[in-house]
Formats: sequence, C-alpha cells, structure tokens
Amino acid sequence: MNNRKIIDTHTHVFPQKVASRAADNITNYYSIPRQGDGSVEGLLAGSGTLSDVRYVISSATLNPAKPTVGDDYMLEVAASDSRFIPLCSFHPAMGVEASVAELDRCFALGAKGVKIHSDFQQFFVDDETAMEVYRHIASCGKPIIFHVGDPNTDFSTPKRVRNIVEKIPDLTVIAAHMCGYSAWEEAKKHLIGTPVYTDTSEALLGMSPAQLCDLIRLHGVERVMFGSDYPRWNPDFAFAQIDALPLTEEEKDLIYYKTAEKVFA
Repeated sequence: MNNRKIIDTHTHVFPQKVASRAADNITNYYSIPRQGDGSVEGLLAGSGTLSDVRYVISSATLNPAKPTVGDDYMLEVAASDSRFIPLCSFHPAMGVEASVAELDRCFALGAKGVKIHSDFQQFFVDDETAMEVYRHIASCGKPIIFHVGDPNTDFSTPKRVRNIVEKIPDLTVIAAHMCGYSAWEEAKKHLIGTPVYTDTSEALLGMSPAQLCDLIRLHGVERVMFGSDYPRWNPDFAFAQIDALPLTEEEKDLIYYKTAEKVFA
C-alpha cells in the first residue's frame, strides 16, 4: 500500500443509479474516454493502493429549478464518510437571493466551498449576477473552484476568470486544470503567476511532463493542488502521473495535501 497523504481536490460523483449516464455525459461532451463510472464506490476503488486519501467532491448545478439535488447528495456522502469534502453550487438563473440562500444553507451543513462549471451550466463565468454571488462567497471566506478553458465555448476562458479575480480580489479562486484546460498559452497570459490556486487535473493534455513541471513552478508550487478529475481518470492513475514529475518531496507534499488542507479548512 502507498501511505502517502493525499487530498484529491477535483472529483465528480453521482448517485449510483445515474452515475454511469452522468459520467458518459461528461466524457461525450469532450469526446474523451473515462476510467471511472462516476459513483462513490468507483472513486474509492479507483484509488487502488493509495491508502490515505480524502476527496473534494462536487456536482455543478445544471437545473436552476432544482438547485438542492446535487448539493444534498454531496452533503449526504460527506456526512456518511469523513474522507469526503463536499462542495456546493448555484446557477445565476436562480437569482442572487435564492443562490445566496442555497449556499448559506449548504455552508451551515458543512460544505467547504463552491464549484462552478459554466460551460455545462451555460453561462459566462463573469456574468454580473454570478459576480454578486461570488462577492457573497468571498464574504463567507469560502473557496470557489472554476472549470477554466473549454474547446467548445468561451464561457470559462482564463481571461474571464482573470476578470473575476481583478474585480473581487478577496475571493479565494481555484482555477482548475492548471488555469486553462488545454488553453495553456491563454492560461499563461492571464492566470499563471497570479494569486489564484489551481489543480493538476488534465494538465498533461498537450503538455509534456517536463513542461508541466515548469508550469507548476512558474505559477508557484504553493498554489498548486492535486486533482484527478474523476471519473475521467482514477485517482491512482492521476497520482502516478504527478508522482513521476521531477519535483522535490517538499513540492509534492504541498501539491498532494498541504495547500489543500489550508484552502478547504
């Protein structure tokens, strides 16, 4: 067994009866295969020999008319197993008041932050209504993970996320996928080297291990966290990719758990 302490900061889980279909929807959107089935059981099994892992779990709000469904499931999973760190979500179509009420409800029940995937949710990530809700999240001291970069839309570009960072500097932003899912040059231009946090999920799309190592250090290793993007990749597979990078043990500890412990406290 591998006893290394790890917090996987980027996973998606769904109820067993819909998990496989939901996972297919994700991978079909990006025209990519997947290793996991989207279930909690699959996530745990996909950790292989990794024995000391906690998981940040999330599901973005896709239906503004039913905002509590995904949130309730994340909270339920986390309440039954301390290895899980739940995030909640909202959709700007809910309006500011309803969005704030839902987030406050979830924070009171143990949610440690917020997840937004505006490409799936179909809104510009720097939408003015959303910005009002982000300000509330900042006032609560909670982090927010943004999916950043997409080959199909411009809803979540690094430039738009930079706009959020500049307008709400006290918001703890996690710009997922090394600040720009495969849009590496735009990520370097707008987000790499800024005070945002990021994660390693999908970072080897179009990048060599040496290039990723350089990008991690360019951004600042103390602001980079490990993420598998389950069910796209299983945690043990994603870990093996990052563990093979020519990073120091101190750098790996920051990426694997030390920074995440601070961000999701």
